[in-house]
Amino acid sequence: MSTWSRMGTVCVAVIAVASFGCANAGGGGSSASSGEAAPAKAAAPEAPAIPAGHPLAKIEKGMSDDQVVAILGQPDHRNHYMTGKAWIPYNFGAGDKTRSDFIYKGKGRVVFTQNQWNGRLSVINVLYNPDEMK
Repeated sequence: MSTWSRMGTVCVAVIAVASFGCANAGGGGSSASSGEAAPAKAAAPEAPAIPAGHPLAKIEKGMSDDQVVAILGQPDHRNHYMTGKAWIPYNFGAGDKTRSDFIYKGKGRVVFTQNQWNGRLSVINVLYNPDEMK
């Protein structure tokens, strides 16, 4: 028997054992014959709605950082970080490689994405949190 045919036989045996072991592992999967419904996944908690008269209610998606500062003033703290898209090699078309947060004490935060070509920030999310930085 040649080396290649022995390697093929070993590979087929390993795949068969792995498939049999995974199919009969139990524990993680749900069985349709057991009559039990699969447990529902817990939904992520929703952020509280921004009150109508609150300054954060004036912020809209797509606004620049200068527009936000004109409405809310300078932030109490800023975060700047990379997203997972920054680590994709040869990622020339997709933006959203870096983000910035403007954090306002007692109000919440405004999340910006940075345009990779001109460096401008634009709002992608507004998070109302009256307990921010307490």
